[in-house]
Amino acid sequence: MDVIRSKDNNKIKYVRSLYTKKCRDEENAFIVEGIKFVYEAIRENAHIMYLILSESALAKEEVKELYYLSKESGAETVICDDNVFNFSADTINSQGVLAVIKRKNNTETVGDYKFAILCDRIQDPGNLGTIIRTADAFGPAVVILNKGCVDAYNPKVVRASAGAIFRVTFVHSDSDKEVINSLINLGFKIISTVVNSDYSFDDIENSEKICVVIGNEGQGVSQEIVNNSHMSITIKMTGRAESLNASIAAGISIYEIRKKLL
Repeated sequence: MDVIRSKDNNKIKYVRSLYTKKCRDEENAFIVEGIKFVYEAIRENAHIMYLILSESALAKEEVKELYYLSKESGAETVICDDNVFNFSADTINSQGVLAVIKRKNNTETVGDYKFAILCDRIQDPGNLGTIIRTADAFGPAVVILNKGCVDAYNPKVVRASAGAIFRVTFVHSDSDKEVINSLINLGFKIISTVVNSDYSFDDIENSEKICVVIGNEGQGVSQEIVNNSHMSITIKMTGRAESLNASIAAGISIYEIRKKLL
């Protein structure tokens, strides 16, 4: 079994290049790291291009099983010495397992869904990953990412999604005006989540199609989107906390608003 011992190896350089959005877009590929997430990729029939393993990780029985499963799927397996693998990995305490995944071609559109989640300039990878995970939990839902959102295939987003990245459909939009008009034309009721509003979840009427808007961590939902929403609502809190983390607020909002679908 050949073992890569040089950081200058072309496959290692390729893996490293995928930590930039530019290369992920050009190659239409991204990285998942960790035993659990690679298993998830296999279960979801993701297109695994390369499975990269460290020498020490290959001694573990669960990693050996991954090795055989990936071979059955047709993926190329690459073994590295531990130093080269650590150079290739994004995490500090790596498990010695990562995979290069080809993005799936989305054939579904917003119109195929009754529930949409519009992320307005969500910039923290952990927040976006958690929102994707929540969309998967309370879906089916399509996640719309506008200009200014962190890349959905950023390694930190992928990890925070806990496997949901393989199941959730994404739509990207460079124009808030266009996406809002499109949603309205498709019959969606657009509900923005804001810090101060006279309305809460109880004031939302049931609807056949709903889009909930989750705002930027610091600035909230843009005024343009708020102005073109059917309703703006606030999470009413009984305690003394002034605000909630964006992903927590999103989780509550997605759960509550999802119940308003007919």
